[in-house]
Amino acid sequence: MKAFVRDSGGLPDSTLQSAAIEARLAQIEELLGELHEWMRAEQVSSLPAQYRKLYSNLITADFDRRTASALVRALFQSVGKNDPSDEELKIAAAHEIDASIEKMKESLPEVRPRTSGQKPFVVALVGPSGAGKTTMMYKLAVRAVLNFGLRVKIISCDTYKIGSVEGVQTIADILSVPFGIAFEPRDITEQMLGGDIDLVILDTAGRSDRAAREELSEFIAAAGPDEIHLVLSATMSQRAIQETAALFLGERINHVTFTKLDEAPSLGGVISSLRWLGLPLGFISSGTMIPDDLLPSRQVPLGEWAIEGMALQTPDPEAAHV
Repeated sequence: MKAFVRDSGGLPDSTLQSAAIEARLAQIEELLGELHEWMRAEQVSSLPAQYRKLYSNLITADFDRRTASALVRALFQSVGKNDPSDEELKIAAAHEIDASIEKMKESLPEVRPRTSGQKPFVVALVGPSGAGKTTMMYKLAVRAVLNFGLRVKIISCDTYKIGSVEGVQTIADILSVPFGIAFEPRDITEQMLGGDIDLVILDTAGRSDRAAREELSEFIAAAGPDEIHLVLSATMSQRAIQETAALFLGERINHVTFTKLDEAPSLGGVISSLRWLGLPLGFISSGTMIPDDLLPSRQVPLGEWAIEGMALQTPDPEAAHV
């Protein structure tokens, strides 16, 4: 043992033992995962042909095996004895997917006009760089102004990205709404004071290093948001969605909002990730038209889109685009 310790750079026995235990646990975890995968595959392989075909189609559409297996087995329990056609099974699968996803009740219709000095309703957007948070802020502001007549202010904490400040100012000018830039957490409180504001939409920086995580928590604490949306791109792989989401779950996330659905090759990763995250689906952003391409999740046939693909939309030449 002494020779072993010496070859390992003089590490104490306890450190070596801990490393060995962790490595062994990782091997056991991997073996258990493989066993579970085999058991799920065996459960599906015993089902009738149309269910096995559906399972294969779900895997091709980037559903993880656990989600695909659970979905197919649930369908067999509910409709299996009726020997459904492929089309009937697809319809049932779409309904099952929608029933399995918790969807948010949109808060904007419930926001009431504020009196001067009263704290506005605050929606904060967090997520990685490139997920579409700033575009989401723009769409959400347009929806709030046009659909619900709210007095909106947009505030950005993203002072790192080149052109972000100018971009926020441009958006605010187009919407004719006030805007603010928060360089420090205390700036947010000052930005929300004064004027009659019903709704503040807070955009945050998409950095993921440790210092940025601490800074984000400070900005969030200063804003005291009523609602926090984790904004993710539907074009990300399921693994990337989960690993990225894990970076932000330290915040009090209320909903997961997905952007760029129109660019995603499939929606299996999105749906499987929602199952893993255990959070309600917020908004869905599926294009560049403002505000038509931003929909609350209760208005989206996500199950149908996942099984049949998204219907192509006819562009409106009079609609605003971003």
